[in-house]
Amino acid sequence: MPQVELTDKFCQSAKAQSGRKTDYFDTTVKGLCLRASAGGVKAWFLVYTKPADRKRAWLKLGTYPDVPLGTDKGARQKAKDTRAKVGDGGDPIADKKATAASLTVANLVENYIARHAATKRSADEIARRLRKNVSGRNADGTEMKPDEKGRGGPSEGCIGAVKLSDLHRRDITRVIDAIKDRGKHTEANRVFEDLRSMVRWARARGDLDENLTEGMKKPSETVERDRVLNANEIKTMWNALAEADMRESTRRVVRLCLVTSQRVGEVSGMTRPEIDLDKGLWTIPAARSKNKREHVVPLSAMALAIIHDQIAEVDALSKRKDRDVPTFVFPGPGARAAVTAAAIAKAIKNQEVTKRGATTIIGVAPWTAHDLRRTAATHMEEMGISPFVVGHVLNHVSSTKSTITSRVYARYDYLKEKTEALELWADRIAGIIAGGADVVPIAGRVA
Repeated sequence: MPQVELTDKFCQSAKAQSGRKTDYFDTTVKGLCLRASAGGVKAWFLVYTKPADRKRAWLKLGTYPDVPLGTDKGARQKAKDTRAKVGDGGDPIADKKATAASLTVANLVENYIARHAATKRSADEIARRLRKNVSGRNADGTEMKPDEKGRGGPSEGCIGAVKLSDLHRRDITRVIDAIKDRGKHTEANRVFEDLRSMVRWARARGDLDENLTEGMKKPSETVERDRVLNANEIKTMWNALAEADMRESTRRVVRLCLVTSQRVGEVSGMTRPEIDLDKGLWTIPAARSKNKREHVVPLSAMALAIIHDQIAEVDALSKRKDRDVPTFVFPGPGARAAVTAAAIAKAIKNQEVTKRGATTIIGVAPWTAHDLRRTAATHMEEMGISPFVVGHVLNHVSSTKSTITSRVYARYDYLKEKTEALELWADRIAGIIAGGADVVPIAGRVA
């Protein structure tokens, strides 16, 4: 059991010297130990003497580098705080067991959402998936309760009531199997990834003693979607959208997804400061962009008309309600936040109708908001617009920043080409809606 003054540099390079593991005890904080295993895992422990029986005990404080050496939440500070509790007659291991015995999976889900998932761009979707499929709660965190007919309660696979101390791999399997039994294979894959991330996070914090998902395989292979609406489907969907059972603002989000070819979350989260109505530009900030790069979207006359109508409606509603005008172009209920991509997806899914064995959504074969983005890209290429320009319109890294040269030296923004492409696409949509004409590729490809 070597004793060393632990440093970040030492912790990074620490390895098991022989056998399965080596324990390195810190000379700065008594009892603090970094255990390096032969498999490369490094974990923090505090070794102390139990006040009750004077026996030696090992308390796991987390894994490295998830729990760093320094900082106010680091291993050294945790060790000092724990030793202080021992000095007052406490037993941290007994306390941890008592806490684990009282905490449930539902508690872990809420803690994970608040402390970790909330920092992610897809936070709302992660929260929805975990609450619905794992803990058995509604999207807002309230408990799912069945109605008088027994409908609306938690699904069979929910494990929210399971104690953390009793959590087993078979419980995770039960969650995933229940989703797959509903035919939701893509959802099963995503929930599995959410669960794996949550379990790793809990283990790093010390809430769980082992990674229960280690060695488990993804439920099923993800099939890449290739749904593209043809001209007739675009015309049918666009015209039928006016009668769809959804908010007018939701209809406008759907139309803008097709007209701008941007992601539904970026469209629904649009804010007024992002838009320059005079110049006809929408700047999606890096914080809201999937690839974390600012993206300027030229707005065609069709897109501007949709946005103008939406802003006018929001202004009028704010005046009637005698409240401040929200910064969001598409505010959700109560105008405290923007409408979410999940809400748009649900509104579209709610329009699904099955008659005589055929399923449709707003008059055409089932589609999603993301399919509209793919549809726009496909039709633009069909019109003769360069795939490279389409890539810039879509803000795909493969087109915009794929090489060192393009990332560091090439600063041309292709705004002119993007503007021409989106104007041509808007004209094409207008033609389709009005009656449609066959596609005639432009004489010279936009490059």
